[in-house]
Amino acid sequence: MPKRLRRPCRRPKLTSAETTDTQAATPRATPAPPPPPPPAEIAYTGEYSVNPLDNVTFQAMCARLPAVLRRIAAMSWAVDRRAVLLLLACQVVTGVAAAVLLSATARAMGPILGGGAIAGRLTDALPALLVVAGATAAARGAGALALYGERRITPGLTTVTDSALVEAVCRVEAAAYAVDGFADRQEAAEMGVIRTHVMVSDAQRFMSALIRMVTATGVLAVLNVLMLPLLLLAVLPAGVGAVLTARVDYEIHYANVADRNVRGMMRWWSTTSKYADEVRANGMTDYLLFWYRSLSERVDRRTLAAAPRTLRIALASSLAGGVFLVATWAALAWLAVTGRIALAVAATAVVAVQTTLAALSQVVVNGAAVFHTSLYLGDMQAFLDDAGRRAPRRGELAVAAPVEEIRLEEVSYQYPGKEKPAVDGVSLTLRRGEILAIVGVNGSGKSTLTRLITGIYLADKGRVTWNGSDLAGVDPASVWDRTGLVPQIFAQWPLRVRENVTLGQPRTIDDGPVWEAVEAVGMKQAVENLPKGLDTLLAREVFGGVELSGGQWQRLACSRALFRRPELLILDEPTSQMDPRGEHGIFERIKAIAGDRITIVVTHRLENTRIADRVICLENGRITEQGSYDDLVHAGGVFAELLALSQDR
Repeated sequence: MPKRLRRPCRRPKLTSAETTDTQAATPRATPAPPPPPPPAEIAYTGEYSVNPLDNVTFQAMCARLPAVLRRIAAMSWAVDRRAVLLLLACQVVTGVAAAVLLSATARAMGPILGGGAIAGRLTDALPALLVVAGATAAARGAGALALYGERRITPGLTTVTDSALVEAVCRVEAAAYAVDGFADRQEAAEMGVIRTHVMVSDAQRFMSALIRMVTATGVLAVLNVLMLPLLLLAVLPAGVGAVLTARVDYEIHYANVADRNVRGMMRWWSTTSKYADEVRANGMTDYLLFWYRSLSERVDRRTLAAAPRTLRIALASSLAGGVFLVATWAALAWLAVTGRIALAVAATAVVAVQTTLAALSQVVVNGAAVFHTSLYLGDMQAFLDDAGRRAPRRGELAVAAPVEEIRLEEVSYQYPGKEKPAVDGVSLTLRRGEILAIVGVNGSGKSTLTRLITGIYLADKGRVTWNGSDLAGVDPASVWDRTGLVPQIFAQWPLRVRENVTLGQPRTIDDGPVWEAVEAVGMKQAVENLPKGLDTLLAREVFGGVELSGGQWQRLACSRALFRRPELLILDEPTSQMDPRGEHGIFERIKAIAGDRITIVVTHRLENTRIADRVICLENGRITEQGSYDDLVHAGGVFAELLALSQDR
């Protein structure tokens, strides 16, 4: 029976809508997302982009040692004089003990290697052997006391250098933060602080080994002066190799400074609990881990790339040192075999050679460590010197009280590395009792203008005067004592509530003024509800600490400024994180206390400028409009445009 042929089925045509539905129902292969970009390479130009060792000769590097030893001694002397004197006494005892040990050994070798009964020889050698034992005990005791002296000096020395670095950064002109490489040079200076943990130990061991070496070589020179050149040649290659290796290590350190600095900052931002919600909710964890590993691998690549260089240095120095060491022992054997020196003298020479070699090795190792330390101390001192030059030195005049008028005359300021000024030719007069509102789009120069008014920045052109005194010639402390600032980005100090309000500057022992400032910003009930009231620690990361909401922190920052009772009060977006009730209360309080001071409010919420006596509008660092709120609303300018946009939401 013939098979029935089947006609091929024709698929019906689909309408365009049906086609769309079918395509939507059919899963498509989504393209793989591109890999995340690696961290940007950081390259600097200018004086701080050049490794300070690039053009330094080997002799110049070795010449650093006396200077750095003097510096370590001076720093230690300033911390603990008694401990320094103890270390010096230990060095003297070490040298004397080494000399006595070798001379007593020479005296003991004569009877021991001479003729006669063993008992008689030992009896004859006993006085010298007792001296050897005593010298050894004295050297050991001096070593123990030296360790005690080191441990007395090191903590204080670390604290002094660390505090000096922190003080330098805190006192530097605020404009220095915008200079390229400032943070990286601070990171390099931090290494100088870290090296203080071993600085005294390295210097003490270097000097102790140097004294033992000089003593041993002196004894050896008395025995046979021909041994000295060979002995020095046996150790000199190791010294050269150690210094060259330290130079390579510093080159890698210098190349990695920027990457280590950025990695450290990102590590903190990624792991601190304050930003944990943003990291997790935005799915940033994988990228941050990739970024951190990438930067770490870049640092490792530079380090590993230097390994062949250090290997070649080590092999060459070891080979040269080994050849000369063999020559030293061969010369000593030849002198003994040919009878040019007595057997007892040869035995003493063996001890002297071993002592000298051990001491030379310690001189090399600890000398290289001291040299290494000198590089990091140099970075630290260079940063401290630079910070010292950038610290405010504007004069000793004090601003007269009360502050009746602040005047800006054609003031301009341009950040380092920027092509255009942030504030450009601004003239403005502020009077006591006046509320001034500053508005403008992001980047228009509002915050920079407030920094110029407070003297945080000094104008590049023009001048800022308080009661007629130019801030360029006024002691900045007298200005900042009369200033209260609530910045747009404010600190959330891990301190108690009380210290967060007073910043550690209470006016009285009584907490009354603190409660007044807290109540003024509507935080009294919230503080009373905390576990310990004003004594509550505001740091959730610490056991027993608590955390405030963003709006509560902002209120506390406002209370901090009000507590100071300043003659100039600046509030930069003071209510951006507050609810409407809190915002209304803050501005009512600002208006109520405005009569005794000059008040400046920087805000994007233009409705809040109703409280101001005058409003200025900034564009590209220039004042384009100014007047009362009602005047600017009807002027048809940028203020009216921004206000209309804010209301059309």
